[in-house]
Amino acid sequence: MFEYYDCYAGRQGQIAQENLYKFFDEQGRVLVLRPDFTTSIARMAATKEENSPVPLRYMYTGSVFRAEQTEGARRREFTQSGIALIGSCSAAADAEVIAAATEAVLAAGIEEMTVEIGQVAFFNGLAEQTELKSADAERLRERIDSKDVVGIREILKDLNMDDNIKSLIEELPYLFGDISILDKARVPGLNETSKIALDNLRDIYNLLCEYGFEKYVSIDLGMLQSIDYYTGSIFKFYTHGVGFPICAGGRYDRLMGNFGAPKGAVGAAIGINRLMQALGRTAPADRGVMMMFAEKGAAADAHELSSALRDCGYIIENYINGYEYSEAVKLGKMKGIACIIRVYTDGTVELHVLENGSITRTDINEFISIYADNAE
Repeated sequence: MFEYYDCYAGRQGQIAQENLYKFFDEQGRVLVLRPDFTTSIARMAATKEENSPVPLRYMYTGSVFRAEQTEGARRREFTQSGIALIGSCSAAADAEVIAAATEAVLAAGIEEMTVEIGQVAFFNGLAEQTELKSADAERLRERIDSKDVVGIREILKDLNMDDNIKSLIEELPYLFGDISILDKARVPGLNETSKIALDNLRDIYNLLCEYGFEKYVSIDLGMLQSIDYYTGSIFKFYTHGVGFPICAGGRYDRLMGNFGAPKGAVGAAIGINRLMQALGRTAPADRGVMMMFAEKGAAADAHELSSALRDCGYIIENYINGYEYSEAVKLGKMKGIACIIRVYTDGTVELHVLENGSITRTDINEFISIYADNAE
């Protein structure tokens, strides 16, 4: 949970210092609450496994902390689950990470999503070609990422550059879609760095199509991450009902060099809080939460029934406020409970659907059998 402050201090483009929670250890060293996993994994791989055969593959899940403004959906503590592949610069490594992340999101229950893929090296090549100073390049990157066409033109208006390149930069916010975008971006006069970046993106896209993910993938050359330790491919996953990406990542080859062991590296992180928000909006509401009400003397049967239903994947809330069934009904309606399961001392069970008031009576064993079959 704690990381060395030096891993983040003075490294341009990473998480802003004012967004770090800082502490001192007993030896006076400055520590921070972990603001991301990428830097920690890079440090570990460079210092602890520098002699291990590559590529290295890691998986992680845990909390990260950032002292950000908390308007809207932003949190100061949130959970990430992700992967990192270290020791390869190939397009196959990028495609493997994106494919694994896509499969994970699909397995979680998200059926409709878009995986947008960009290329930081393509923009870096344009910045080099136009001989932009680093401050101007950063301003331009921000304008492109925010789709600020007026701001882009304002930065470019006094610069002496090839008309094809200037037009290309102005068009970057609009260069998103299928594989044909890469052909549109390959304008006359384009430098070699940007050409290689486009070829790399094409290779990644083609591999993902071969893996069967073509319907999810699109290209966005105007997507440029604010954390600029990314050096190549970058990607974000979007789905309905959530205004932020539920998964993001990219290639960060230079980061490994900060810890003395330069290696190719690419990773992806799923935002668990955002994923849960998306699942809450898209999950079918046919089950919902059921309330378990036990008549006096039927607690043991009710407990056994609750356990059996939970094993089948149902959400059961036990009513613990006494034995007045009318009060249970009142509470259930206030909380939006789908139905109440009323257990009697003789082993019979009533299923009371609160929405329409219907009541079905059966015995415990038959009740469990019916719901176990429905769960399958």
